[in-house]
Amino acid sequence: MAALSQQDEKLQLPIICNVARETWKTKEVKIPVTDEPKLGDMKKRGILMEAMSALVLLLAGGDVVIMRHPEAIGLIREMIAELTAS
Repeated sequence: MAALSQQDEKLQLPIICNVARETWKTKEVKIPVTDEPKLGDMKKRGILMEAMSALVLLLAGGDVVIMRHPEAIGLIREMIAELTAS
């Protein structure tokens, strides 16, 4: 509301979401399988966390998503294609 009523430039469009930086620095992505086997493969876990974070931010209204891993980008492209298919 501040972007609309108070002309706050920092809250106006486009909304840029840096998913890569926030996802890959979390401790859940860095925990090895030997320490926590229930979390699964470390690489796959990071890819899925990045993809799901990006999807949630896009659904919440984000305009630009900055991503790091090519497989996560591929997953997001597939999800966008499915959501926009008629």
